[in-house]
Amino acid sequence: MAEANIDDRSSFERAYERHAFEQDAAANARSDTTTVHGVTILSAADADGRIELSRSTRHVGEGNPEGDTVFVAAFRVHDSAAEAAAPYSGSVQPTGEAPGEAADDYRSFIDQLVEAAKGARFKPDIGRGEERLTGFHGG
Repeated sequence: MAEANIDDRSSFERAYERHAFEQDAAANARSDTTTVHGVTILSAADADGRIELSRSTRHVGEGNPEGDTVFVAAFRVHDSAAEAAAPYSGSVQPTGEAPGEAADDYRSFIDQLVEAAKGARFKPDIGRGEERLTGFHGG
């Protein structure tokens, strides 16, 4: 688990380095993957703007309708563009990465992560006397 600050973009870069992004995005680019890799935002920002986040994976069909965490998957823009241009994997020719393209993808991902952290809404903690805990619970 790592800590970042929504007012300090570089803290996100320290918590989720470019090398980790490259690994996760490469894994996510596989057409037969059953899990996606990325970052989970584990907490809402406190009064100082600090959040907790963690590098994690999710099953491709997994959702989180309760909003307990926020997951942001790592994808490179040029991976999806190449697949859209050539629908058959045999017709995709390996291409050299344009200078700065990978860095641009990483910067875009960090921007997306910061915005997700700023807009993340979490349910309030359950405590003693909480309405959700009252009533019959089986048995």
